[in-house]
Amino acid sequence: MRFLEELQMNALPSLQTVLYDGWVIRFADGYSKRANSVNPIYKSDEDVYKKIAVCEDMFISRGLKPTYKITPFIQPENLDDILACRGYEILHRISVQTMNLSNIEEPDVQVEIRHTNLNDEWFDFYCNFNNLSGDNRIIYRKMLNNLFPKSFYTTMYVENEGIACGMAVLEKGYLGLFDITVRKDHRNKGYGKQLLYSIIKHGKNLVAHKAYLQVMVNNEPANHLYKKLGFKEEYQYYYRVKF
Repeated sequence: MRFLEELQMNALPSLQTVLYDGWVIRFADGYSKRANSVNPIYKSDEDVYKKIAVCEDMFISRGLKPTYKITPFIQPENLDDILACRGYEILHRISVQTMNLSNIEEPDVQVEIRHTNLNDEWFDFYCNFNNLSGDNRIIYRKMLNNLFPKSFYTTMYVENEGIACGMAVLEKGYLGLFDITVRKDHRNKGYGKQLLYSIIKHGKNLVAHKAYLQVMVNNEPANHLYKKLGFKEEYQYYYRVKF
C-alpha cells in the first residue's frame, strides 16, 4: 500500500515538497488536496503535537486549510484520533484500486483514439470538460510539466470532435489512470469504457503489468465500471481538514 502511495505522489507532482520527520508535506497553491496535504506515511519520532502545530503554520501561512491524507498505515497510528480531537473533519473517502493486466479483454472500439504527449489540445479538452479555468488551469499545467515518470495523454474523437480524454503515468510497471473524463453530452454511451480499455492496452504495450486508479467511494457509476473492467480495491483513504 505504501508503494502505491509513492506512485500516486509521483503521478501528481506538487509544486513544493517538504520532508519532515517521516511526513511528506506537499503544496501546489491549493489545487487538489492530493497535492496540498500532509502525507504521514513513514516512521515518525518527534512529538506529534509539535509536528501538527508546525504543519498548521505551514498551511495557514500559505492561505490553505491544514489537510492530512489519512491512509491505513499512517504514522503514528493514533494520528487520526488526535486530529479528530483537534477539530479536523473527514472529507472525501477515496478507494484505491488495482487490476492485473495479463488478461484484459479487447474492446471493439468504433471511434478514433489518439495517444500523445502533453499538448495544448489535450489540455484544453480536459479543462473544458471539467470547467477548469483561471489560476487552477495555470497551476495544473505546471504540475503536469513537472511529471518525472513516463506519461501519455489520450483523446477520443467522434466525427473529428474530441468527446473524452484521460491520462496515464507509467512507473515501475504500474500504470496509473487519471483524469478520465467524458464530455457531458456523450456520457452513458460506453465511451468511458472504450477510453479506459484503450489507455490500458497502450500502457500494456509499454510493458505495464498492473493498473491502478483512485475513485470516490460514493461515485457509483465509476465504481460499477471499474468493477466490470476487473479492478479490485486495495485500500481506502480520506482527508482530515481543519476548517
